[in-house]
Amino acid sequence: MFKKNLLFKALLQNILYILFLYAIYNYFIFFKWYLGDTQMIIENAYYLSLKSSVPLFLFVFFIHIFFHENDIDAAQVISFPPIIFLFSSNCGFMLATTNMYYLQLYKIPEFFDLLRSDVVGLIFIIIAMSIISNALRKFKSNSEDPNPTSSSTQIFCDGIYKYTRNPMYLGLILFQIGLGMVLSMIHIIFFTLFTYFVYRYGVIAREEAYLNQKFGESYKQYTQKTRRWF
Repeated sequence: MFKKNLLFKALLQNILYILFLYAIYNYFIFFKWYLGDTQMIIENAYYLSLKSSVPLFLFVFFIHIFFHENDIDAAQVISFPPIIFLFSSNCGFMLATTNMYYLQLYKIPEFFDLLRSDVVGLIFIIIAMSIISNALRKFKSNSEDPNPTSSSTQIFCDGIYKYTRNPMYLGLILFQIGLGMVLSMIHIIFFTLFTYFVYRYGVIAREEAYLNQKFGESYKQYTQKTRRWF
């Protein structure tokens, strides 16, 4: 039975890997057209958007269902934070394309065009990646698992953690904003509000309760010195 479970998980991982690459490939084809000058029939554009978003939704759901499991001695977070980011960004994309190419119920007000900037978006992405990589290096140098579903053995109070208690979640939100700007897809930016609330109440609140219970006064002192975000 144990070997069968391992075989099933290995097979599933390969399928999910292919599914993810298929979604990313179709995303690339879609945005190559969307940001370019080539004409496309509206029905074909919507079909291509579905070939991008639906496989990514399947990838996210299967990852959550089959691989998300919190340790007993860990924060009982709602899901993997990167998966939440992918789900939220994909929701923004799917809502945008469904409205543009199928429902056509509304138009984004023109003043939001200020958010369509590949230069500013790239700056956001670079800042986000810098914050996330800095936090990951902190975990690696201290032999700590950054996955919030695993047990925590220490509190980081220096480095990037001196300025924000949640640099990786902050980085993912900034990355989503930058992504929406670079891709000129305002709905992706709008969905950062969804990402924020899921992180705030489905991940961070549970992490804080867990860390407060495990580390007590030392964690309380840290929260008094360092803000939750920045």
